[in-house]
Amino acid sequence: MKTYIVTGGAGFIGAHIAHALLLEGHRVLIFDDLSTGKISNIPKGADLVKIDLGKIKNYQKIRKVKADAVFHLAGQSSGEISFKNPWADLQSHVASTFHLLQFCKEKSIQRFLYASSMAVYGNPISVPVRETDAIMPKSYYGAAKASAENYIRLYSDLGLQTTILRLFSVYGPGQNLKNMSQGMVSIYLAYMCKNKPILIKGSVDRFRDFVYIDDLVHAWILASEKSKAIGKTYNICSGKKTTIQELIIQLTSIHKKTNYPVICRQATPGDQFGIIGDPTSIESDLGWKAKVSLGQGLAETVKEATSSS
Repeated sequence: MKTYIVTGGAGFIGAHIAHALLLEGHRVLIFDDLSTGKISNIPKGADLVKIDLGKIKNYQKIRKVKADAVFHLAGQSSGEISFKNPWADLQSHVASTFHLLQFCKEKSIQRFLYASSMAVYGNPISVPVRETDAIMPKSYYGAAKASAENYIRLYSDLGLQTTILRLFSVYGPGQNLKNMSQGMVSIYLAYMCKNKPILIKGSVDRFRDFVYIDDLVHAWILASEKSKAIGKTYNICSGKKTTIQELIIQLTSIHKKTNYPVICRQATPGDQFGIIGDPTSIESDLGWKAKVSLGQGLAETVKEATSSS
């Protein structure tokens, strides 16, 4: 049995990863300030430490903690929100990552996995994007993620065993339908569950690369177990293009609400027009592949949302 720290473990993705680690028989410590995460998300058997990781003074309360690895997923998760308070976004991503890296170095915690984002690519010159392509973030959120990546590479050179996972558009059961600033699938589904017109910020011709939560969790577990992942950066994506129009059609069809009203408004600041990832690197190194189709994943997501609403 190993001990894993999962930061942001009260959130959508972190809670799913924590659950998977518990199923494997490991001990899980969740570090979360509960600013957006919910206690109800935390899987049974995990231990919660309420902490704001962006403030150095708070590390006194975890000075006695011992662990085998850190899965760092904490941080506000919206490019749109990052424009409202850039300084808070920087603290959320860059300061917390720096303090955690230093914490791992001082505590001899060798393994560090980080949740970066497709946002670091901005609007790429061509798609699909590879991990070696240019970093051109368009939002404070993307810039903070890119900066955190650079600190991680520095600590990798200093001996920490790191892996950076650039997450694309993650969705699935349990996503927060109350957060209307992050997650296209959850935002559009939330409108439908309330029988309100779907508000789309930007063109329906924009496109994304959607990856189902179970596939993503599998990628994290593999990356934590395989030595080949050490020092690497991976796209966690399906490699498939889906326009917003296509997403709406599938969602409304599954929800049995065809011809559902849609309102289109101006795009949010820093929004990426279109992005698709190339998953070749992680497929080659770790044998990982996104297996759940968008139709299957959306069906499960809608089923869970409608049964709990």
